[in-house]
Amino acid sequence: MNLNAVVVDDCDIARQLIQASLAEVGFTCVAEYECPARALDDLTNQCIATDIIITDFMMPAMDGLEFCSSVRRLPFYQGVPVVMISTRKNDDLLRRALAAGASDCLKKPFSLEELETRLQLCMQNARQPDQ
Repeated sequence: MNLNAVVVDDCDIARQLIQASLAEVGFTCVAEYECPARALDDLTNQCIATDIIITDFMMPAMDGLEFCSSVRRLPFYQGVPVVMISTRKNDDLLRRALAAGASDCLKKPFSLEELETRLQLCMQNARQPDQ
């Protein structure tokens, strides 16, 4: 599997960890952002070719929910899975993330096995035609 990913997280260390984890499971990080607004601008203006978008939930100015719902309004990315990552994972966060258009949620810290399994499922679900 050689797939592309965009990573959005306001923490440098978290972005580095996510990128290294993605590389371990066969993804190449084609763009990484500290600021979700800048990521949204680039996604809007450059149409970055990516197979998946990974975003943190808690970020200043624009949180992961707002970022995800904004990405879902961009025609080029409507079928691209968006995975939200957070230090918190509860039913309310999961419900809100899915309502914003997230494909799945992961709790930090995550194992490589969980990351790989969740990303594979997101990719499989994204490839299936709407019924």
